[in-house]
Amino acid sequence: MSKTAPAKRIGRRKRRKKLSDKKRFSVLDSPGKEAGETRLKVMLFSHICGGRFITGAEKYLSMLAKEISPQAECTLVVPEDGMLKREAMADGIRTVIEPFSLLWSIYHPDGELERTEASILAEGKHAMLIQLLQQYRPDIVIVNTCVNALPAMAAKALGIPVVWLINEIIQDHAAAPQSVHFINRYADFIVGVSNHSLFMFRGIVPDEKLLLHPPSNPVCEENSLPWVRTNEELKKRFGFPDHKHLIGYISAGMQKEKGLEHFLLMAFKLCAEQRDLCFLCIASPAGDADYEQYCRKLVEQSEYRDRFRMLGFQPDIESIYPLIDVLVVPSLIDEGFGMIALEALLFGKKTVAYRSGGLAEVLTAVGQESMLVDKGDIGGLASKVIEGLHSESAAVDVDRVKQSFGTEAYRVRLGSFMSMLRLLAAKAVMHKTADRIRPLKPGRLYRGHLTPSAYLLELGTKRPFASPEAFRLCGFSLSDVVVVSEPRLFAYPVGSAIRNDHLSYPPLGRVIRKGNGKRKGRKNRKGKQVYKGKPAQRYKTRKRLLKKSV
Repeated sequence: MSKTAPAKRIGRRKRRKKLSDKKRFSVLDSPGKEAGETRLKVMLFSHICGGRFITGAEKYLSMLAKEISPQAECTLVVPEDGMLKREAMADGIRTVIEPFSLLWSIYHPDGELERTEASILAEGKHAMLIQLLQQYRPDIVIVNTCVNALPAMAAKALGIPVVWLINEIIQDHAAAPQSVHFINRYADFIVGVSNHSLFMFRGIVPDEKLLLHPPSNPVCEENSLPWVRTNEELKKRFGFPDHKHLIGYISAGMQKEKGLEHFLLMAFKLCAEQRDLCFLCIASPAGDADYEQYCRKLVEQSEYRDRFRMLGFQPDIESIYPLIDVLVVPSLIDEGFGMIALEALLFGKKTVAYRSGGLAEVLTAVGQESMLVDKGDIGGLASKVIEGLHSESAAVDVDRVKQSFGTEAYRVRLGSFMSMLRLLAAKAVMHKTADRIRPLKPGRLYRGHLTPSAYLLELGTKRPFASPEAFRLCGFSLSDVVVVSEPRLFAYPVGSAIRNDHLSYPPLGRVIRKGNGKRKGRKNRKGKQVYKGKPAQRYKTRKRLLKKSV
């Protein structure tokens, strides 16, 4: 049976009203994109920000942010002030300080990771990071190192794609697969600095979700060091004794795992054999204070102590590499990559290292596999140092190093990295569109179910309050705030802050409608009023109308 003409007209009116309401309350099609924006908004989270030193993982993140900043709007988040923050600011990258804890049980598996994860979610320990993401609304979140879990969990709660940078090798343990599954659960893409760092993920994580992206260091490139001092200036600065060759050890921190003790024992062995050697140890005091004291005592009690220089972290470390004849990297743990070794090789310095994870991968890739020694072989370190000093076959082919790990090679790989970021952002937009997030009603106060900050939804934006005093003086109360899911709130960009000096909206009574007063009835198809009151009220109304008609 076909519809009548009046019924068709009513149907058209309903569809038009539904469409107009949808336009009125629509959210942005692309969360993270404000009007007129075309560049990706990328937020990068560093696990640490050392005040007196900078690690290889921090250098990796710093270069990544600097290289992608011409193509993306980058914001670097650090847990505290430090060298990485100052370096990023010098490169023109916006930085934010937001303290958060690290999840070390990912790197040191203990079988308690699932319980720890449940505790974080139940107690909302990542709530302040969610609030930070609500404010900046990035398209992509990049987290650095495997222990940097809370930013990834916060981003996942809002549906923001996560790229997880793996700079280390998760320690071998029966519970290690838990760490891999955890990272896989919260990451949309996993980027490793070496094949060794990705080895544990292969077979568990799909290959299309993994990307190999080794680092580089542009300051090591030729003609990029205008501040490098002459050898004589540096020798005078550090008070080196007369010597023919300088053997170096460099580490970000004084840690037993980095093998300083092995370097010293090797050095004592060489001192007994050759008198023309001097040894330089550069390491930040950050780490194990007892171990640092033990190593210093080894040197002080040695008859060769005049041939050693023990220095703290050097911010201009690139100016010291030209002094060194051979660099030794005796790491006792499997390194994810080995940034110190790469820097030395880019300077053409012969590098001797233990066969430790990514270190072996780096030296093998540039034809220096012969300079690798099995872990713990101190005698092997000594013999390789002598070989590096006197054998022409041990010379470093700098061009080959640059072809594998130079700046240009890095930028070629960066093209694939950026394509991956854009694809993730586009998929996230499609996913949110398919989800059809229910829009919020304008002119009301909202906050997320995990975050404390309240916003006034106005003109398609969520406006924060400049202070609790501004919230109070504007006439609002906590009972006016509607709690919604974090993704619904995330869909709206942040508007201008509401201050207590002026109001740009009607008074509270007209902003938040309580629903008091009589409700208007709706009309049926014949145009008659249909009342929605209680049965008793409808009966009284009919009785009153009958009396009037009489």
